Amino acid sequence: MKKTLLFPLAFIAIFILIVSSACNLPFGGGKSATEEPKVVVVTATPETVNKVVTAEPTAEVTEAVATEDTSSTEAQAYYLEEFDGDLSNFTYDVFNFGSGSSDEATINAEDGALKFVNNGQDLYTYVYYEPYTYTDVRIDIEAENLATNDNSITLFCRYDGDLGWYEYNIDNDGEWTLYYYDNVVAQKYVQLYDGGSTAIHMGRDTNTYTMICQGQEMSLYINGEFTHSFSHKDLKEGQVGFGVSSYDSYPVRVNVNWFEISEP
Repeated sequence: MKKTLLFPLAFIAIFILIVSSACNLPFGGGKSATEEPKVVVVTATPETVNKVVTAEPTAEVTEAVATEDTSSTEAQAYYLEEFDGDLSNFTYDVFNFGSGSSDEATINAEDGALKFVNNGQDLYTYVYYEPYTYTDVRIDIEAENLATNDNSITLFCRYDGDLGWYEYNIDNDGEWTLYYYDNVVAQKYVQLYDGGSTAIHMGRDTNTYTMICQGQEMSLYINGEFTHSFSHKDLKEGQVGFGVSSYDSYPVRVNVNWFEISEP
């Protein structure tokens, strides 16, 4: 189950997954089967403790039309989140793939930023935008690294608890990787591509990352510079979100200053 982020946040009692490697993990997090998000269709036509962060289009792959749900009138399909208000539309999971505890990962909405602290090895945090699922979508994030260089920022799209999702992991040391979590056949992370970029501001610095999912193509931009695109046909729609991961060195301290969902 996903956790709900409370604003201001004082948490994390989180489900612990201990596996030797992320590539061999069974699917752990994800959306409750009883919860149905609104679907944004483009005209063309993981188990944890639940917490909330407080503080989709159909025609020819170009125009987007969001279906409205009167039970959540404040939720927007496309908007800029600056983490200075109500964050109840966001939930999160923390996966522990190391020898420590998931309690060593915290997220706090404070001073207009979502502040991540991973004080242990191999802690992966995923934050989901719950109200909508999307077919074609663009997501942007600004992340400020405040501690060790050994960390990743994650952007993901087409998240479906039954099928899987696509994600770009951008390492603060200049490398990036595109993964497909296949929850149907492989039931693990499948690496689709990797590479490096001189556009990444390494060390204690701020970066802007963009992921575009359009048709069968996923694209990555780093600080406004086109970096990579890749085609894959398995997943058609799902939720979007972002995350922060720690590896061998910690603490990892990252402030996410804003997150934007828009049409591609």
